[in-house]
Amino acid sequence: MATESLRLRRRPVPTHALPPGVHPVLSRVLAAREVRDARGMDLSLRHLLAPDGLKGMPAAVNLLLQAIDGDWRIVIAGDYDCDGATGVALAVLGLRALGAAEVDYVVPNRVTMGYGLSPQLAQQAAALGARLLLTVDNGIASLEGVAQAQSLGLRVLVTDHHLPGPALPAADALVNPNQPGCTFGSPHLAGVGVVFYLLLALRAALRRRGAWATTAEPDLRVFLDLVALGTVADLVRLDTNNRTLVAAGLQVIRAGGGRPGIHALMQVAGRDARRASAADLGFAVGPRINAAGRLEDIRIGIRCLLADT
Repeated sequence: MATESLRLRRRPVPTHALPPGVHPVLSRVLAAREVRDARGMDLSLRHLLAPDGLKGMPAAVNLLLQAIDGDWRIVIAGDYDCDGATGVALAVLGLRALGAAEVDYVVPNRVTMGYGLSPQLAQQAAALGARLLLTVDNGIASLEGVAQAQSLGLRVLVTDHHLPGPALPAADALVNPNQPGCTFGSPHLAGVGVVFYLLLALRAALRRRGAWATTAEPDLRVFLDLVALGTVADLVRLDTNNRTLVAAGLQVIRAGGGRPGIHALMQVAGRDARRASAADLGFAVGPRINAAGRLEDIRIGIRCLLADT
């Protein structure tokens, strides 16, 4: 049987202004990854886009402040993939660190409930005593689930990154870089990235209220390993902003910090956490978290990420 001959085709890349002395091959590799100038090579967190660029953020933060002030029970409604699992773990850990007294989570069974915030999942959240339901990596298309939650007396905060449908859910607050009218500079955030930005904005609001006048402010950088894992595993575009988040998360892992569950999965996979790379997250750790949701119960993966030891 005749086989078609293989041909290499040079991919065109736009012109750019990298510093002099960069090897032409490296220059083309960087340009193909949308690194246009020296700024794109600097992955310091000081260059991270500000959270106030996300549409709906003020309403979302005000809702969380009400929940913290009133000791509301917050229930996170997540997804059953790695982005959803890391987003749930980040929301639980981050909200607790920022003063939320009661935080729990629910995730759908992919066989019986399907994806997203269904009316059944909203009922589960209500049964846990939720006053505020926070969706992670889903919700933009969950019109019926949001309506069901509100009919049960819950306030609903939707955080998502998926493209919206013809209609938006009538949530109390909605944060999604891909919602109409949002001009945030990185529409490619993963679901866990949106949660991280929500926590950054909430911390800033608490700081303005003097929440840490006499105590140390929570350092959200310790959770960037979760952001890096979910971002890589969800295969979102690694634009400069996402690349900055992933680079910072990898630094946390290499330094021995972050979640013990990620280090345990690295060890099981035979990977050296001191030399952790995006490939380790994408091909060794992420698939193991995904497997829980695909083969059994994603809550196994979430508990792994939440474990203290």
